[in-house]
Amino acid sequence: MLRAWLAAGLAGTLVAGAAAAQTDSTAPQPTVARLGKPSRPPDARGRSILAEAGRQGGIKILVSTEDRWLWLVRGRDTLMSLPVAVGMGRSFEYEGRQFWFETPRGRRKVLRKEPNPLWNVPEWHYLERAAALGYGVVPMDSTTKYMLSDSSFIMMMGGAAGRLNQLGNFWPFTPGLEIMFDGMVFIPPAGTPQRLVPDALGPFKLDTGQGYLIHGTHPYNEDSVGEAVSHGCVRMRNADLEVFYRQVPVGTPVFIF
Repeated sequence: MLRAWLAAGLAGTLVAGAAAAQTDSTAPQPTVARLGKPSRPPDARGRSILAEAGRQGGIKILVSTEDRWLWLVRGRDTLMSLPVAVGMGRSFEYEGRQFWFETPRGRRKVLRKEPNPLWNVPEWHYLERAAALGYGVVPMDSTTKYMLSDSSFIMMMGGAAGRLNQLGNFWPFTPGLEIMFDGMVFIPPAGTPQRLVPDALGPFKLDTGQGYLIHGTHPYNEDSVGEAVSHGCVRMRNADLEVFYRQVPVGTPVFIF
C-alpha cells in the first residue's frame, strides 16, 4: 500500500501491479519488480497535485512521471495499475527552433476517445529526422513542384503528396513512410494522407487536450513502456490499453504529478 499517498489524502488502496480489472489472462501483465514503492513527488507542485487527486471522488486517473506508472482508481478501489512511458524531459533545437518534450504535470481530463487513431505527425518529428541524418527540410505546399536530381518531382496532386516521374506518371506516397530524397526531408501539408500515420498510436487514444494523449504503442517500440522516452504523451502497452479504454469514460479527471 502506498502509505505516503494515504497520508497525502488519497482515499484509496493502490496496490502496485494489481490490474484488478484485467480479465484477459493471455494479455501481458504489468511488470512491478522495478517499481517497488512509488515515490512521493519530490517537489511542492507534485505534492499539491497529488493532494488534489485525493480530494477528487469517483473515477480518476493518476500518473506518476517519477515512477512512470498509471493508476485507474474508483473510490477506494484500484481498477488498474500499469507501467507507462512518459515525456523524456529533454529539449531539441533545429535551425534556431526550440522544443521541450515532457509530460506536463497538473490536472487534465479525458476530452474525447477514439478507436483506430491516426497520428497527425507534428512538424518536430520531421525536424528530428533531419537533424539526426544531417538533412535539410522542405515544407511542402499545394502548388510547388520540387525537382529531384533525377529530374522527377515531389509534389502535391489530388490532395496527396507523391512523386511525378519523367513520363508524367504520379504515385502518392504510402502513409507512414517518410519522404526523403537528395539529402532533404519533405514535410507534407498538415491533414494530407501522407501526414496521417496508422498504427503509431496503437488501437485507441484518449485525448486530454493541447496535443497530449494517452495512447498505445507501435509494435516496434512497445518495449519502451516504463521509460521516459515520449515527446509528452502517456503511452501504454496495447494489451493494457484495450482494457483501460473500455473502463474510462469521457470526462474522467487525470492527475499527473
